[in-house]
Amino acid sequence: MKKAMSNVDVAAMVEELRDRLLGGFVGKAYQQSSDKIWLTVQSQTEGRLDLLLEAGKRVHITRRERPQSKTPPQFPTMLRSHLSGGRIADIQQHDFDRVLEMAVEHGGVRDYLIVELFPKGSMVLLDGSRRILSMLRKMVYRGRKMAAGEEYLYHPGQLDPRTISQKELSDWLTAAGQDLVRSLVRGLNMGGTYGEEVCLRAGVDKNRPAAELTPEEIGRVHQALRDVFADDTLDPHIVLQDGEPLDVLPRRLRIYEGLEQKSFATFSDALDAFFVEPLVEEVKQRPLDRRIEVQRKAVEDFLAQEKALIEKGELIYQQYGPVAGLLKVIADARVKDFSYDEIWERISGSGLPQAQIVRSIDGRGRMLVVLEGAELELNSALTVPQNAQRYYDQAKEMSRKAAGAKAALEITEQLRASSVEPKKKTRAAQIPRRRKPKWYERFRWFDSSDGFLVIGGRDADSNEEVYAKYIEKRDLALHTDAPGAPLAVIKTEGEEVPESTIQEAAQFAVSYSSVWKAGLAAGDCYLVKGDQVTKTPEHGEFLKKGAFVIRGERRYFRDTAVGLALGIADGRLIGGPVSAVKPRAVPFVEVEPGEFNADDLAKRIYRLFSEKVEDRAYLKAIASVDQIVQFLPPGGSRLKE
Repeated sequence: MKKAMSNVDVAAMVEELRDRLLGGFVGKAYQQSSDKIWLTVQSQTEGRLDLLLEAGKRVHITRRERPQSKTPPQFPTMLRSHLSGGRIADIQQHDFDRVLEMAVEHGGVRDYLIVELFPKGSMVLLDGSRRILSMLRKMVYRGRKMAAGEEYLYHPGQLDPRTISQKELSDWLTAAGQDLVRSLVRGLNMGGTYGEEVCLRAGVDKNRPAAELTPEEIGRVHQALRDVFADDTLDPHIVLQDGEPLDVLPRRLRIYEGLEQKSFATFSDALDAFFVEPLVEEVKQRPLDRRIEVQRKAVEDFLAQEKALIEKGELIYQQYGPVAGLLKVIADARVKDFSYDEIWERISGSGLPQAQIVRSIDGRGRMLVVLEGAELELNSALTVPQNAQRYYDQAKEMSRKAAGAKAALEITEQLRASSVEPKKKTRAAQIPRRRKPKWYERFRWFDSSDGFLVIGGRDADSNEEVYAKYIEKRDLALHTDAPGAPLAVIKTEGEEVPESTIQEAAQFAVSYSSVWKAGLAAGDCYLVKGDQVTKTPEHGEFLKKGAFVIRGERRYFRDTAVGLALGIADGRLIGGPVSAVKPRAVPFVEVEPGEFNADDLAKRIYRLFSEKVEDRAYLKAIASVDQIVQFLPPGGSRLKE
């Protein structure tokens, strides 16, 4: 049974998605397993659609019900941050490979979502310069560094069976050193099924040594390649063998002639039926719980609609000039007794700048226009402020409905609280279990952008512990000449440390030193090897607790800027240099020396996080005020604007 989509399947799916999704707007992203993402898309022609993405396996529109998910992990949160509300500008297949690329424009910025469908593939979110913003899961490929901030590199391509010339085919088969079908599969980017189909259509034994084919046989193979891969007719179907699904295809293949075949309206429908998920027994839900779930969803929908309507009203004012110009063109034509149908016929092909934003005009003067990528309805008989006010009035109605739904929700929650089930049991099920802290979390710490752990002492006692237990000869250490600084250690694990990690560790060491407390913008620090740090003083000298002796050469970093960031990533609070935190954390804040003490600033940061994270119990468990204080440096601080 087929396990994943082929490159032919991907090509067919790209054409289908371009027809159904191009110009649509991305909604929310959900993660249902380690490999599976759901994207909601508002299609221009079909309304809301659910796009199912499964790394290493499939991409298609699904009609199945999306399972409920908990607080989203980091990757779908990043997708929401960068793609939600954006317009799907392009969908492509890379080099006839099992790689689908979706371009999404948002506010004039284009981001890319890459879905790899080959074995052990992942999903990658890229910025406009094609540098990695986030990944579904960390992957290591030979010759490819897959990390945030790095440029995304595609796998080396193979010969394209759609465009290969007969001479190129002959040269490859002569040098392949295998039988015909294996030579085709290995060198021409096709699966075994299509390799056998080509051999069947060419009338050449698939087990023939490729190097022994005559020029006439090579010509037949070349023609068969064109017949199989240049065919763009669609006939989506599932192939059945003994009543069980065997394969799913976008068009018919001769090798399956004689087997039962079930047709579908779209290739997405065929894939949706073929890749059936194993049934999971659902936990029986109490009626009140179900009612609360529905009411909460209604409140969320009303508030979301209210926000969207307000944004449309504001957008009309932001585009006041173009909208006013368009309304004037319509009004001038009406004065001349043109009907709305006649006006639409004239301006749709006129090339007027005002007409470029219009998608349609009906017989009553209602227009569909596109402003900044958003589709709005305008009434040509109203002024610009009146058109905006229509959206504000609709937003007020949504606000009224949200208030009513909230009141109903509160009543239902009170009914559940007074039911026979103990309240404590309900709360225990809602509060997330605390994660067991890692050993290094009692120190100051961060993971560098290159994946190296950096730790530092919080005070004299923990500096002593870092020296006594955790610094090794192969590690690197950083310190400042100024007193009151952590002993910062880069845990190398015997690997070469990139300069980017060293620069981040230098900023870490300076930021948690007395330089920050003094309110300075930069300071000096130096780098040494782990075996240069010692507690043995010179003869006649004395070392106080937390102090060390450095012997040998030092590498100085002058005027290293202070600066830290805090954020939430992978279900925990992280902090450190901005370059190490920002690509991974959603939400995140930057901190600089300032006038607020640690407790006051931590409360403000918590409030900012609570605006981004809906589940307050989850937020309190992983990023409470006390936990935030642990990441703030000594002395006054403030949020960086």
